[in-house]
Amino acid sequence: MKRKAVVVFVALVVFFALPAMVFAGQGGKKEGITIGYSLWTMEFTFFQNLEKGVRDACEDFGYEYIMIDQNQDPQKMVQDLNSLIGQKVDGIVITPVDPGAIGPAVQAARDAGIPVICADIGKTGPVNALLISNNYEGGALAMEYIHKLMKGKDNTKKVGVGRVQPQWTYARQRGEGFMDKAKELGYDVASEIVVAVPSAEGGYDTMQQIMSAAPDVVGVFFASGREAVGAANAVKAAGKDIVVVGYNGDPEELQAIEDGVLDATVAQQPYFIGYESVRVLKEIIEKGKEYEDAEISVEIELLTPDNYKKWAEEASKRRGIPAY
Repeated sequence: MKRKAVVVFVALVVFFALPAMVFAGQGGKKEGITIGYSLWTMEFTFFQNLEKGVRDACEDFGYEYIMIDQNQDPQKMVQDLNSLIGQKVDGIVITPVDPGAIGPAVQAARDAGIPVICADIGKTGPVNALLISNNYEGGALAMEYIHKLMKGKDNTKKVGVGRVQPQWTYARQRGEGFMDKAKELGYDVASEIVVAVPSAEGGYDTMQQIMSAAPDVVGVFFASGREAVGAANAVKAAGKDIVVVGYNGDPEELQAIEDGVLDATVAQQPYFIGYESVRVLKEIIEKGKEYEDAEISVEIELLTPDNYKKWAEEASKRRGIPAY
């Protein structure tokens, strides 16, 4: 039986740095159940939030926990998955740096009787489930906000977009949702550029390219958080009046909204994605529920100067951790 679900809004932002591999073996653990987590990187806040969700769920459910940092290396990612299989863990969560490369390792895990959950990014191979933000809708929300700010103004109807790397299949849907909504609202996507380096500097450089290629754009959407902050700073440095909307809800974005540099961002729920990934494993391991190639969609929320503080405060109360 294929199980599909939509989960609703719970959000949290945290800041923790951990070593490359973490073993959680405190009191109250369930003997014999170990969860392994292979994570893209601990460098970015978004992935720190994911890891915290996975770790907290393992703690709450009484599981032993192993975390391995891929360090943004696809080859290491595959090696790490095979290592977890060799350690005979009871379940695997993976946030893959390259979803297209995990298929054989996922198959090996399933052949060994180990369920596999993808927490964000994408999937290949026979995973039990993928938990992923509603990225297409998030891109559409970004465009709707730009349109809202442009109403009643005598501006061009040109927008730009800084897109993510093509191998990030599901994250690409953010740009697709943005561009489809732009077309629906009568806008021309005058410049569409993939951010070559996923960083604030990469966003800054890409925004400069967009302004050079289409100097009369009225709004831009950058499909990842730090890149959006870099893009907003490029707009500020150029002295232009261009609406910039980001994606993630990272602390850097919230601070940029507070500083009046970034106009808005679409917030994801990485903590919730991580936590619920382990909950799905719990249902498979302990209750025998069947998940096969399920896609579990996690809601997103548009954060603007009007609501970002309330969102951050409510998020922090859920775990007592500062949102930013």
